[in-house]
Amino acid sequence: MLAPAGILSAADGPLTLAKDIRPVLEEYCFDCHNPDKKKGDVNLEEVAASPKMEQHRAVWDKVAEVLENGDMPPEKKPQPTEGERHLLLSFLDGQLSKLDCTTNRNPGRVTLRRLNRSEYRCTVRDLLHVDYWPEDFPNDEVGYGFDNIADVLSLSPLLMEKFMAAAGEIATKAIVADGKAKLPRFKGSSFGPQLEPAIHALEDDTLAFMREGEASREIDFPKDGDYILKVRAYGDQAGTEPPKLAVRLDGKELKVLSVPVTEEQSATYEVPAHVEHGAHRVAFAYLNNYVDATNSNPKLRGDRNVYLRYLEVAGPPGLDPQLPESHRSLIVKMPKPGEEHAVARELLAPFLKRAYRRPVSNGEVERVAQFVDLAMRQKGSFLEGMQVAVQAVLCSPEFLFRWELDATVPKSGEIRTLNDFQVASRLSYFLWNSMPDEELFGLAERGELLKEGNLEKQTRRMLKDWKAREFVNSFADQWLQLRNIWVVSPDPGTFPKWNEGLKSLMQEEAERFFEAVMKEDRSIYDLVDGKFTFLNEQLAQYYGIDGVKGVDFRKVALSPESPRGGVLTLGGVLLATSTPTRTSPVIRGKWVLEQILGTPPPPPPANVPPLPEQDKVNQSGSLRQRLEAHRAREECAACHKRMDPLGFALENFDATGAWRDKDGKFPIDASGKLPSGKQFSGPSELKQILKSGKNFKVALAEKLMTYALGRGVESYDRCAIDSIVTSLSDKGDKFSALVLGIVSSDPFLKCRAPDGIAQN
Repeated sequence: MLAPAGILSAADGPLTLAKDIRPVLEEYCFDCHNPDKKKGDVNLEEVAASPKMEQHRAVWDKVAEVLENGDMPPEKKPQPTEGERHLLLSFLDGQLSKLDCTTNRNPGRVTLRRLNRSEYRCTVRDLLHVDYWPEDFPNDEVGYGFDNIADVLSLSPLLMEKFMAAAGEIATKAIVADGKAKLPRFKGSSFGPQLEPAIHALEDDTLAFMREGEASREIDFPKDGDYILKVRAYGDQAGTEPPKLAVRLDGKELKVLSVPVTEEQSATYEVPAHVEHGAHRVAFAYLNNYVDATNSNPKLRGDRNVYLRYLEVAGPPGLDPQLPESHRSLIVKMPKPGEEHAVARELLAPFLKRAYRRPVSNGEVERVAQFVDLAMRQKGSFLEGMQVAVQAVLCSPEFLFRWELDATVPKSGEIRTLNDFQVASRLSYFLWNSMPDEELFGLAERGELLKEGNLEKQTRRMLKDWKAREFVNSFADQWLQLRNIWVVSPDPGTFPKWNEGLKSLMQEEAERFFEAVMKEDRSIYDLVDGKFTFLNEQLAQYYGIDGVKGVDFRKVALSPESPRGGVLTLGGVLLATSTPTRTSPVIRGKWVLEQILGTPPPPPPANVPPLPEQDKVNQSGSLRQRLEAHRAREECAACHKRMDPLGFALENFDATGAWRDKDGKFPIDASGKLPSGKQFSGPSELKQILKSGKNFKVALAEKLMTYALGRGVESYDRCAIDSIVTSLSDKGDKFSALVLGIVSSDPFLKCRAPDGIAQN
């Protein structure tokens, strides 16, 4: 390939920092980045004089970033030619790659990592078949945009108290101490909360539906037959009709319950259902939320809500109630007198291996079995002793933390490959938010997970499993920042068509869209511009899309001319990046830079006043005009010229995600120009630009790598990221190819012992 004008060819010899690069930097950069001025606290003159680039790695990374984005030199300064810019980028890319892709690549190291709330819930579910919602646990801290980052997952005294209390409650649920089967009863809280804060559990474990939405759980039905689902519920009465609660089985509506009773009168409603043997998903959906605090008629005034106390499952005639699956899977035999300790060891050995997610020693089994002995010495039963043993396991650091320590004492900085159990754990918590299943455990135990393509086979299997919905709920919600929709409350005066029930629908749309890209193994570029989405009738009408009927979500093809499609134009994303009274091109532009392009702007300078809210200011000029005045400040201009054009491309979508043609009385101008010189108008043209480069691929790979490893991506991960991104094009940019690239990379499969500290 011919080099652009002004670039040295291979015949001229290898490029050098002193001979080829420093003169270009001197012409365009040293005027601001010298020992006297040091703009941005960077003395590039000194850095360029050092032949050892690794000593100034962070500075060179930043130079490459601002050059590639067109952020530097500033607009009013002389600009390098295309050839000179390409020369600098080619040299830096080559030199920085050499630093990262040496023979002894550094795979990094992850701090001992505590299970976060989601991982704890899923692990308890898969270990003991108990649904436990740790709603009152302290919120997990967030680092690098995710709540599974090892360095910020601390263990406070309050959280330890919560873990201990939860362990006792879970052990009591898991093992029926009197050994007598009971009619299955599921508390309302076991069906959620999935749509916080629209649906949440009260202190008495009642599930409160404060807005329209659905909560569900999986229930095991022991045989084919006609069952009766006994629903205990009540409601807050308001408006002209009582609250309506739909009961659904595997997505099919069984019955819509009218609930005209209050808390003092709460009633039981019976719903017949013919169910086949096996696990089925039972769901409850609130259908008719109503809020009117100002109606002149007191009978129509108020806030209508519905509450689920519990569900009882009555089986077919002749079916005896069964002990819960948690009990049956753990207590596979009962001891004869004098055999309690031996049987406890026999039952606990496989349980500990699954709970600790690794092989366990005889000594570890013995220590836990002694809790059974202790309980029995205090006049407790064998089953009560097993409850105490399970409680002890759930409080153990071996359960609460993910350990990746070596059995040997490595040398300082030594690199080792993780063992099969550690890789199985990394893989399952990456894709399922939970512990490995029996198939993964079996491969790890036989030492076969990393052999004969098994890692790829397991990854593909896991992406298609229902548990991968946890990956969607956790990774996608945080990557897209969908959780922010619950803290944004659009002003009803400014947006009269808005209602709070749309939040849960927008979240469902986004999650189903991401899940489709994952499970259908589509191109990752469909995340930017996929011409389909998932809607029900209410959300489709709000978007102005015809032909969608009913409350159930379904896949909807978007016309080629539609401005919607991809994550940028999802209602939830548009809502989460707005203020209560107006859109925010700044927030939306910053979101695109951070989440889609992976090039976040620096924090704003201090003492810069925020842009006024919508109240009356739209009479003095459009939002675009007001922002242009705002970024006229010199300290604001550099970042705003990157952020604002990206945000303006989405201005036709108002703060609630609805389409509009005017901002108040002013026509929308959705055009923009990027620092690179590329121009666009509207979301469709912007998405084409975002798809044209490799920035999105790199950004998504880094986000996934961060989430998978539980640590931030560092400079020494550059080679692994570049290798993953380079290989994607040959594999159709498939979503599975990106995930497989991560799970087969050195950072995922290896770790490095810390310098100067032996790893115990």
